[in-house]
Amino acid sequence: LLAAILVFVLGWVVAIIISRIFARILRVVGLENYLKSHRMDDALGTVKISDVLTKILKYYIILVFLQTSVSLIQLGTLSMFLTSVLLYAPALIAAALVILASVLIGEYVKEVVIDFDNKSSLVKFVARAAKAVIIYAGLTMGLSTAGFNTTLITNVFLIVLQAMVYGVALAAGLAFGLGGQKDA
Repeated sequence: LLAAILVFVLGWVVAIIISRIFARILRVVGLENYLKSHRMDDALGTVKISDVLTKILKYYIILVFLQTSVSLIQLGTLSMFLTSVLLYAPALIAAALVILASVLIGEYVKEVVIDFDNKSSLVKFVARAAKAVIIYAGLTMGLSTAGFNTTLITNVFLIVLQAMVYGVALAAGLAFGLGGQKDA
C-alpha cells in the first residue's frame, strides 16, 4: 500500500514537472504569440491553447502512474479498467487534437473571410458559416478517430445542406420566374 502511494505521488510530481517543462517549451516556441498574431488566440474563448495541451499531457502522465499504483495494490478489476482506459486514451487525445485543430483552422478561415469586408453582415455570416462547417468536419473526424460511429451525424448534415441548396435554387427560380413575367 505504501509503495502504491509513493508511486502515485511520484507520478503526480513527475506530471507537474513535465507539464511545466512542456509549457515552457510552448512559450519558447511562441505558440500563443503565433496564434495572437494570426488572430486565433480567442478560438476557444478565454482558454489558452497551450494550457489545454499542457493539461492533456499532465493528466495522461497521472493516469499512467495511477494505473501502475493500482496494479501494485493488486486490485484486478480496477487495474484492468485503468489499463483499458490507458489503451483508449491515445485515441481520445488524438480526437481532441483533431477537434482543437479544426477550431483553430475555422477561426483562421473566419478571420481571413472577414478581412475581405468587415462591415458587411453577409460576409460576417459567410465567415461564421465557414467556421461552423470546418468545426463540424473536425468534430466528425475527431469522433471517428475516437472510435464513434459518425454515419448518423454525417447524414443529418448532408440532409440539412441539401435542403439549403434546394431552398436557394427554389428562391432563385422564383425570382427569375416572377421577375421575367413581363418578358415572357
